[in-house]
Amino acid sequence: MNKKKDEEYIMPKATVALIGQELRGARRTVPLAQARSLRNIDVHHKSFKAVDWMHFLLCSGEVLLAGRVPGDYYSMFMALSRAVRLRFRPRGVTKADIEAIDKDIKNFFTKYYSKIYREEAERLPLCLSTIATLLDIVPLLWAFGPAWVVWQFPMERKIGSLGGLIRSASRPHARLLANVTRHCTADLVSSFGEKLFPEDWATATGKKQATVGLPVGSLLVPELVGPDCALLPPKCSPAVLSGPELASMRAALAQEKASVAAADLVAKKYYWANLASAKYAGSRPVGSDGDKHRRRNYLVRINSTEKFYRANGTVGERPVSTFGAVPHYAAVFIVYRPVAFANVERVKSDKDRSGRFGYAATKHGIECILGLGGIPYYVPVAVLSEVVATLEREGVHFILHN
Repeated sequence: MNKKKDEEYIMPKATVALIGQELRGARRTVPLAQARSLRNIDVHHKSFKAVDWMHFLLCSGEVLLAGRVPGDYYSMFMALSRAVRLRFRPRGVTKADIEAIDKDIKNFFTKYYSKIYREEAERLPLCLSTIATLLDIVPLLWAFGPAWVVWQFPMERKIGSLGGLIRSASRPHARLLANVTRHCTADLVSSFGEKLFPEDWATATGKKQATVGLPVGSLLVPELVGPDCALLPPKCSPAVLSGPELASMRAALAQEKASVAAADLVAKKYYWANLASAKYAGSRPVGSDGDKHRRRNYLVRINSTEKFYRANGTVGERPVSTFGAVPHYAAVFIVYRPVAFANVERVKSDKDRSGRFGYAATKHGIECILGLGGIPYYVPVAVLSEVVATLEREGVHFILHN
């Protein structure tokens, strides 16, 4: 960083360019469900939309700015980021969450006025109304609930589509009104026909009736505890497991306290899964070059447990998170009940040691991994909690906040 006499820090152009390249390079390793547009922020920042800035604030900015801006500026950014992460959480916020949001926003304001504004007249343009509006967040949360209930992203997309409907320089308002009315009428008619008269609508339009639920050929896997999972249509015929896969599957079945005779152990391989969290997870088939052509969605977080020694010498068990890549999924029938497993390849990190694999290391306070490796093993699909996105920086893959 360059330090000027007035103690204002300016990020070097080379660092800004590198941040833009890293953000654009994360396009392959960030699933579409988390971010559709990942562009070079150094080149395209003027055309960034609200959703682009939201992803930078919530996910990628934490990794891209860590160690590259002074500590006070980074803590100010993270205070705002933490507040917004809680505010946008889909399952809602508790009283303690709202109090944490209020604390982080006030922390942001304290540092903003001391480090950015500094009570100097020439810096008044930095005190925009949008900055002061942040103080309204907590009162609005008490009044209206979580942000996703009232956010304006759908309206922003709608307003963006209005420009193409004008089509007249002499009568812009009249033409816009006519075209909006025509579009709304068409949407209403099509929605009415598809929902209330699907067969007649399909006959009249020549379009196939929209399918409801899972695709044909999917396997629903009911869980004893928690939401059900589903494996999407298989890409190959049933296959008898053998060799290392058989040994790994039998070990997984033993851990689940289920036994299947070797002759009866027939599994059907799948390459997509609908997790209990309602997220779709893919896989990386052996020999696939999919990494180069499509978004990666096979790196998952696994709900695991580990044993530890208490102070009194007894052995306890605590929940931990591990990470791995899924080459494929497999379904095994036990007493006519399907049990779904994921074949997981553990990640590598600085925490690897004998008997301890798949753990993420920590750098700049952020979870990170070095790559994939290790012997694949089977785990129940129900323990896969989410698909994770990563951003590579200096040869390390940082796990983004989801």
